[in-house]
Amino acid sequence: MTYHARINLIMFVTLAGLVVFLYFRPQSDAVREYPISTTAVEAVQSMRILNRQQEIVLKQSNNQWRMIEPIKVRANEEKIGEILEILTASSYQRLVLENLDRFSLSRPYLQLYIDKAYFGFGGFSPTTNQQYVAANGFVYLVSPRYGLALSVTASDLINSELLAPDEIPVRFEMDLWTVELQNDKWRIIKHSADDGFDDNKVIRWVQLWQTTQAGALKLQDELDADFAEMGAIQITTQNGNIISFNILQNEYSLVLLRMPEGIGYQFSIEVGQQLIDPSTILLNQ
Repeated sequence: MTYHARINLIMFVTLAGLVVFLYFRPQSDAVREYPISTTAVEAVQSMRILNRQQEIVLKQSNNQWRMIEPIKVRANEEKIGEILEILTASSYQRLVLENLDRFSLSRPYLQLYIDKAYFGFGGFSPTTNQQYVAANGFVYLVSPRYGLALSVTASDLINSELLAPDEIPVRFEMDLWTVELQNDKWRIIKHSADDGFDDNKVIRWVQLWQTTQAGALKLQDELDADFAEMGAIQITTQNGNIISFNILQNEYSLVLLRMPEGIGYQFSIEVGQQLIDPSTILLNQ
């Protein structure tokens, strides 16, 4: 056998052996994902959030979320949805629920109860920057965005709309003017002679009350002392309920403080003035 023939034979045998090895070698396990919860988002009826500052309790009724503690108020549905995304999370790592100090889970900074399911949020992995979460009898590593969704105050979870969808106004009343719905048309039934009212402005103004969202929300005890009371506005709804707002203002913003709930809806001076005075409405906006 010639030299080149021997080389070709060695190469063939080597290649054949490699093919056989690759064909028969044990296959590595596929990467496994572990769901951290079996609770369906659609089935959730209650939530409780505990951090080192406060406890927030929320409940769902008639497909609407409401805050129960620390105050009773409509909840922000979008932010509730962000919190509930934890139920769809999965992890590539599932660890035994022991040595909790290692994961900063002996005293979790954030705790979440969704119905009866518990989620404790601990420290972060130094290699992946994922967060340790205790759930379902194990410790998982998940994206930190789930914990960030819980880093909220009660004010952050309040619905920022001034009126609920079922709070349909039929009358607005202040000291200097009153607007009322009569025969399906909004009428100015009391106002100053030079206040610049007209029907189109009043219609636009009522729409603002039903659609404008506050730039920020504050509980009454969170308001700074520099806010001065500038009056009040009283709204009668279609079902006969009375809603009252105290008007507070400082140099930079205006707050409509809903009473007796004590929730402050904060606006810029420009937007706030339009909400308390129909004559300031700009129809070309």
